[in-house]
Amino acid sequence: MEGKFQRRTSGKDVSVHSYQNPALSTDDIAMEPTKKDPESGINENVDRLNSSLPSSDPPSYHEEDIDEQEEDEEDQNRCMKGVSMVSDGISKFVTEHKVIIRRTVYTILCLGYLAFVIAACVINFCRAFALLIITLVVLVFVVYGLIRDRWGKTIYKSCLKPAAGCFVKVWKYAKWIIYLGILVGIGLFLGLETGKQPDQLISLVGYFGIILCLFVFSKSPGKVKWRPVLWGLSLQFLLGLFVLRTSVGYDVFKFLGDKFQGFLAFTDDGTSFVFGTSLVVTSNTANLSEVTSFADLGVTEAYLVHNFVFQVLPIIIFFSTVMSMLYYVGLMQIVIIKIAWIMQFTLGTSGPESMSAAGNIFVGQTEAPLLVRPFLSTMTKSELHAVMTGGFGTVAGSVLGAFISFGINPSHLLACSVMAAPTALAMSKLVYPEIERKRTKKDERLQAEAAQERNILEAAASGACVAVTLVANIVGNVIAFIALLGFLNAVLSWLGGMVDIPNLTFETICSYVFMPLAYVMGVPWEDCPVVAELLGKKIFINEFVAYLDLADIVAAKKISARSEAIATYALCGFANFSSIGIQLGGLGPMAPNRKGDLAELALRAMITGVLVSIMNACMAGLLYQEAAIAVLPTAAVNTTMGYLNMTTPAPPACAYAGTLLDCMC
Repeated sequence: MEGKFQRRTSGKDVSVHSYQNPALSTDDIAMEPTKKDPESGINENVDRLNSSLPSSDPPSYHEEDIDEQEEDEEDQNRCMKGVSMVSDGISKFVTEHKVIIRRTVYTILCLGYLAFVIAACVINFCRAFALLIITLVVLVFVVYGLIRDRWGKTIYKSCLKPAAGCFVKVWKYAKWIIYLGILVGIGLFLGLETGKQPDQLISLVGYFGIILCLFVFSKSPGKVKWRPVLWGLSLQFLLGLFVLRTSVGYDVFKFLGDKFQGFLAFTDDGTSFVFGTSLVVTSNTANLSEVTSFADLGVTEAYLVHNFVFQVLPIIIFFSTVMSMLYYVGLMQIVIIKIAWIMQFTLGTSGPESMSAAGNIFVGQTEAPLLVRPFLSTMTKSELHAVMTGGFGTVAGSVLGAFISFGINPSHLLACSVMAAPTALAMSKLVYPEIERKRTKKDERLQAEAAQERNILEAAASGACVAVTLVANIVGNVIAFIALLGFLNAVLSWLGGMVDIPNLTFETICSYVFMPLAYVMGVPWEDCPVVAELLGKKIFINEFVAYLDLADIVAAKKISARSEAIATYALCGFANFSSIGIQLGGLGPMAPNRKGDLAELALRAMITGVLVSIMNACMAGLLYQEAAIAVLPTAAVNTTMGYLNMTTPAPPACAYAGTLLDCMC
């Protein structure tokens, strides 16, 4: 039957297509009595058709399965509700008693660690001495933090503030006596030292000569405030005296340098895995055709063939990763803030510039300003100059590790890196004194932003990624500048050949131009051309090229130990013309409104940074005594002499035997 049945439902037309049911013929439908209401008749026929269709309801056994599934789901829901109740109960208990639980866990861990330290000391005290020292240092900081957080304000109000008030009243008159005493003491010391070794007088003349030049060419010589200048130079002198003239200071920095070098050696584990440890045959000659015997050949591991790329630069990645992790846990912020507080308290500089100067000891010229990024846009020109000079006058800790891997003396590098921070701040205030405004309480604050990473693994990965960019920049700069240097030398040689000077090179010119500067640093005259050449490469190319050449010179013993030490201090800094672009590119996005001021100050800050390194070299020349450092302590000398006379056993393998750090081996 072809047709349409329509049912009116809730005012809407619903179309129902006809369906030919085999069980119902058209005759059966036709036999139905005619209804008066056509719609009711149609509706009855539709109902009849629908009733004759096969039922869509599932059989009864399907209903039983559904019932069983519903019962299983109810059982599962009961189990999940039980688990949820237990979980909620545990969470509630932990939330209500989290302080007690935390203290209990900390107590158990501390007791376990204490038992371990005691056991280690009982078994072998000398072997556990380093662990004991580290434990005591950490314990001091923890106790200090607890006291500061709980009773810091009370102690300050009841004790420190009244004492500070009395000290200020007395200091107003007593400071001149103290300053005079310090100056007299330094003068007597320098007089006696230069009297014993007149060569040191040259370094002293060079030191004060640089200060005089900076004062003459200062932005405002008449407005120089001498407190930051004198205190900065005093801190530099004290640090240099501690490192170069005391056995304790020398031993401590030598120990730190050796341990730092050993720590960086772990980079080889990752480098050898990436680049391989297959053995490669190498030649000691420049040309393989010159090889005449197996004695001219050597065998080395694959990753050591290209030492600079495969061994030196990975150190930067490793150290940057470690620094990022230390920054995440908050250790770097604590150290930087404390060093900045010392410089702020003594030099009287503002909080942001002190923080940036302290940060330059550990991080680079573009990373240290991140510590004071919120203040850059409102800093005075003098403060901006201090930030830029600090970046030019120091080197980053990661790059320091690369220099150590070259074979440069690590104790000298560490000492110079620390000495450069107060010196850069002092010389910056001499060259560009503060003349714009007075400091406010906001300027006195020492704050460091917390790490943005969510966990320590993300911090490690972030540090590695940042270092990859730095390594790429270093490789690119070294390739570009050495290539340019080769081209420049070819041009100079070509021009020099026209006037019968065929060997004219950039190095030759620098050896003559910077020879007076090398001499006033205290370098012996016979070594001045070599050191002057290194200075020229450092200023006009970069410090990497200069330190690479210094490493070769030291290995070949072309200069004396005194010249080596002075050159190490003189080259320790980022101050070169290529760094101007690096620093402007880093600081510009942090303070877009100060790009003009930054560009104006860049060259002045770079020259000041160069002279900061030169002043550190002058201080090294003034205080360095080769005999005092080369001679071992008495106990070690006696042991060695006895060994030479074959009357006593061989000296112990410990490098610190007979010194204060004997147990640190």
